[in-house]
Amino acid sequence: MKILTILSLCSAMLYGQAGPSGNPVKVSPGNPAVQAPAGTAPSASATPAPPVAPDTVVAEVNGRKYTAAELDKLIGMLPPQYQQAARSQPQMLSQVFLMQKLAADAEKAGLDQKAPYKEQLEMQRMQVLSTAELTDTNNSMVIPREDQEKYYKDNPDKFKEVKVRVIYIAFSPPPPKAPPVGAKLPDPEPKPPAESAKTVTEAEAKAKIEDLAKQIQGGADFGKLARENSDDKGSAVKDGDYGVVKQDSAYPPAIKTAVFALKQGDLSAPIRQPNGFYLLRAEEISETPFNDAVGPITQAVRQAKFQEWLKGMQSQYSVKIENPAYFAPKVPAQLQQVH
Repeated sequence: MKILTILSLCSAMLYGQAGPSGNPVKVSPGNPAVQAPAGTAPSASATPAPPVAPDTVVAEVNGRKYTAAELDKLIGMLPPQYQQAARSQPQMLSQVFLMQKLAADAEKAGLDQKAPYKEQLEMQRMQVLSTAELTDTNNSMVIPREDQEKYYKDNPDKFKEVKVRVIYIAFSPPPPKAPPVGAKLPDPEPKPPAESAKTVTEAEAKAKIEDLAKQIQGGADFGKLARENSDDKGSAVKDGDYGVVKQDSAYPPAIKTAVFALKQGDLSAPIRQPNGFYLLRAEEISETPFNDAVGPITQAVRQAKFQEWLKGMQSQYSVKIENPAYFAPKVPAQLQQVH
């Protein structure tokens, strides 16, 4: 059972054809079929190793010595996301060598020409080649300049940039619910007196930010109120300057939705987040220059063209049923009535 488990995992690693359940893994062109193992990224401070000559012997397996060129070829068989792991953890290659031996023995025994292995090999080959064709078609699509410019012109909201100011009022989460009667209580954790003194409830934070909003709408200076009240100290010292928010900025959806709904000079309603309320004002609205957005534009246009091409391909191979009886559920022989 241990060997079968190892081979199953290694097969999924090598070919990316099936997940743990055995079902085919759906992949998008250009994306790996399986995820890279955690913890295999090289350290940013690691010093690159000096190059090794291709004919240098670098490992010995079962009495045979392997050169750098031979291992490069073997590691090159792995999906890209596993190649670095194989170099940093060479013991994992033992599974690949084991598979090579077992596969060679299977071929000698003619198993590759017997059912169901022959059909499974044909299916795997078809999956690999069809994925290769999808990837190659997607990557080789030429996107004309006029298509890029049209996309930019037709989708102005995707390139909208808003320079905002913010006031943030934090609140403390509610205390945990009381434990059941008779339950052992944990030892209380001491809190610094200064921190306890700053505790603000959600209701108090909401009332405060609503009051600040009224003051700003009445003509009060936003920057002054931000300096004096905002709990986001990084922006508070800059009169609430929060920088530029773009469509691809890593802010919570609620924040981005509120920002892009504002007109220049508008003030948002208070926006609740898990630990506080935000008040946002749009200071300046502009668009990302075309030349700065060519990368995302090209990717979006290419994806749209690829999906259109793929839809056309799929439409050619829709199945028209000529004999429904063939597709009717089959009753297992042992369940059929004996007359």
